[in-house]
Amino acid sequence: MPDNTTYTQEKDRIAIGSVDIYVTEWTGTAISDIPEDATLEVDANLIGRTKDGAEFEYQTTWFSVKSDDGKAARNELVEDNGYMSFGLITWNGDTLTKLISTASATVSGTGASAKRRTKIGGVCNDNGKTYLFRAVHKDKKKGNVRFTMIGKNVNGFAASYRNGQATTITPRIQAEPFSDGSLLIKDEENIDAGA
Repeated sequence: MPDNTTYTQEKDRIAIGSVDIYVTEWTGTAISDIPEDATLEVDANLIGRTKDGAEFEYQTTWFSVKSDDGKAARNELVEDNGYMSFGLITWNGDTLTKLISTASATVSGTGASAKRRTKIGGVCNDNGKTYLFRAVHKDKKKGNVRFTMIGKNVNGFAASYRNGQATTITPRIQAEPFSDGSLLIKDEENIDAGA
């Protein structure tokens, strides 16, 4: 029999707040190749500070047929897609190299005279890299929630600099399948595991 306190916590779980986004190059194939939380969720992999949170989508396409008299029907799943999109309020040229497959950045100089140059574009400059994206919603009371996927940004980027407004970019990551076909992984803490 499940612990009623835990079950109530599950029923009353309301997510409030944003997420932190961690990104690292992906060279694995299977879900078991995903690094441990403590290895992945470090400052070096934090892509930037989010603005207006993140959104996760899972979409399906079905092939549907029905007999003329409406007495026989069949639906078959033929395609599915997963997406993660988020707003970044802190970003730079190095960030773009993880989000734009044709971007490359170089740094020249040192100290206060250091400069970063980021070149963007040219299909011939596609680096072919896939990245692991981890979004962590931190909740000390109800338990953390993590979304993990591998993929690439399919949104390019747009940056608008305007008086009195923050310049935010909004990547849209399209999932690529893990070796078992999974597109999105959601991990939840403090769940009712039953007895």
